[in-house]
Amino acid sequence: MHKISLEECSKLALETGRIMLQSGASTNRVELMMHKVCSGFGYDTAESFVTPTGIFFSLEDGENRISTRIKRIENRRIDLGKISAVSRIVNCLQSPTCEKTIHGESRNASFLKELQNIDKGKPYQAWITNLAGGLTSGFFCLLFGGSWMEFYVAFAIGVLVSFGLKYINRLPVNNFLSSALASALIVILTKSIDYYVPYIRLDNIIIGGIMILVPGLSITNAIRDTMSGDLVSGTARAVEAFIITVGIVAGSGSMLKLWALWGH
Repeated sequence: MHKISLEECSKLALETGRIMLQSGASTNRVELMMHKVCSGFGYDTAESFVTPTGIFFSLEDGENRISTRIKRIENRRIDLGKISAVSRIVNCLQSPTCEKTIHGESRNASFLKELQNIDKGKPYQAWITNLAGGLTSGFFCLLFGGSWMEFYVAFAIGVLVSFGLKYINRLPVNNFLSSALASALIVILTKSIDYYVPYIRLDNIIIGGIMILVPGLSITNAIRDTMSGDLVSGTARAVEAFIITVGIVAGSGSMLKLWALWGH
């Protein structure tokens, strides 16, 4: 197998790790995919240290030449589709059937172009995510004992909150404040609808709406990282999930208290 340059391989591995980490992958999987990229291009000696906010990567060619790179990760979101797509093309590197050029390009150029296409890929359309948010809120409302009337109200709340989250996430605020604002919005919408739809239990509807904000994947990744021995990443993700949870509680609790003081 013809090796590409040390710097080029290091660049491809770091780009792979960046896309996966920004898309919500666990640190253990990010490190595995980066090492597979290096192995696929002929380099077997690689060391990586991945945290939720940064990647430290070092690659050696066996002749005392070392390439070390650091990448800061600032923006993160959940995109399982990108994680799956990157994993697929990385695993393809080690398959003999995939060792071919695309439009006359070399393997490394083709691989980089595929990474760039995945990175630029757009998420689901707004109406799909809003509909999914509404269904999530509605079915969780049923799960916690709500009626079908409350299901429809929770569905409407979920759609509105999913729409509002797109604008809340654009604000220059941290995860705590964004979670607090979103949960406060849920309480405001639910209390407002209560004036027009009688005989509904607000607690079921509020719980259903809040479930959209619960950091389930962060908690799962925290457990996975801790169990795989990545104690720093596991602890960091657990603290992040705790802060988001506190933000949800603070936002909803504060709004409920303010609404009660207002006399409604």
